[in-house]
Amino acid sequence: MEKDQAAVAGRTLTGDSASIHELAQGVLDGVPLRFRVRETLANQELAKTLEALRHSESDTSVLRTLFPGSLDTTGVAFLPKDRLLSPEEKSAAATAFAGVLDSGDFTSGPAVDSFEGALSEFLGAAHTVATGSGTDALIIALRAVGVGPGDQVILPANSFAATENAVFACGAEPVLADVTLPDGNLDPASVEEHITARTAAILPVHLYGRLADMAGLRAVADRHRLGLVEDACQAIGVTGVGQYSDAAVLSFNPYKNFGLCGKSGAVVTGSAEIAERCRVLSYHGFVPGQKNIKCETFGLNSRIDNTMAAIGLALLPWLSLRALRRTCLAKRYIDALSPLARQLPLDVPTFVPDHAWHLFPLVFHEDGLRDTVRTRVSRSSGVETDVYYPVLTHQHETPLREKLFGGVSLPRTEQLNAHVLHLPLHAGMSLGEQDRVIDALHDALRAQT
Repeated sequence: MEKDQAAVAGRTLTGDSASIHELAQGVLDGVPLRFRVRETLANQELAKTLEALRHSESDTSVLRTLFPGSLDTTGVAFLPKDRLLSPEEKSAAATAFAGVLDSGDFTSGPAVDSFEGALSEFLGAAHTVATGSGTDALIIALRAVGVGPGDQVILPANSFAATENAVFACGAEPVLADVTLPDGNLDPASVEEHITARTAAILPVHLYGRLADMAGLRAVADRHRLGLVEDACQAIGVTGVGQYSDAAVLSFNPYKNFGLCGKSGAVVTGSAEIAERCRVLSYHGFVPGQKNIKCETFGLNSRIDNTMAAIGLALLPWLSLRALRRTCLAKRYIDALSPLARQLPLDVPTFVPDHAWHLFPLVFHEDGLRDTVRTRVSRSSGVETDVYYPVLTHQHETPLREKLFGGVSLPRTEQLNAHVLHLPLHAGMSLGEQDRVIDALHDALRAQT
């Protein structure tokens, strides 16, 4: 590797999405890697990798070093479950679990505080309260900011069911607002149009890992004295998460960017009062540190257990390295597919710094083209694609659908949902697999040009 080229100097890589974005751009442009990596547990493996590359005499490109995997010639799975973790990560998780087995500290134990502290350090958060799932974290955060029975919470319709279910679990009513295009995130103007005397909070989702307009939503929340909770389950590490909200919620589901070996999540907040409420609400309403003494009428049984926290600590060192791989893959998709967008009615995402690239969306504006392309790439090349989310909140055939959502019209949300297609993108993906996806898309769309 060339050592004497001009390099980006004086930069500290924090591990947030903005710094990972800059690093990925340098990797793909062939710029020497001269970043100083902030010393946190979440940056540990990334720092090791960059240091090894700096001292390498090999002519192998940085990109090829980051993606050593080979092509699976039978096709490209959308998200292969056996490759959610690397062999090194699996070994670390197994060692952590063995340690818990030996200690017997399965539920409570020292790993919980350590995991919360390590997350706070990486995220730059004052307080982190780890929970049994991302869904529970949403419920706890909403209740902690004052959402209760009879209230309304404004949210988007294009999210996983956990978002609306958390509102229902608080005894509140979900109210759906429209999104902005092309990002698909909650539109502050539409939110303001839906505020009533019963509105208690706004619940944006950082769709596919892209930060919503939090400054705009904060302004709306302040004007109307509403709580603001971020569903950041797809957006760990994104620059700006937690900056404008009362609380942000993370998920460590195995399929998320930072996935563990089971379900867990966290509430992140700058407020000591909200953090205290979250701790009470996450463990039966007990006074923190005083088991069996309640100070709240009702609380969940949703503290993260020591087992999952220990695994989280073991896997956290790979967080930033995984983020770099995802971001490099996203940039390669964008570079390879943008020429198609100049010839076809097709939207390719913009390479932006406030994105975790949990999912990679393409939007086809011609009716039916999305499904045609999906069928073609599957049949010709064995490429799996998916659609998130196939059914919008107000379109599910549930008993209260008409009462809650009758007459709901969300033209931009519905337009996006009818035309979006998601490509394979995960930290274990090889460059050969990605090239196969790109080639399959070019072949599938050649007939349309």
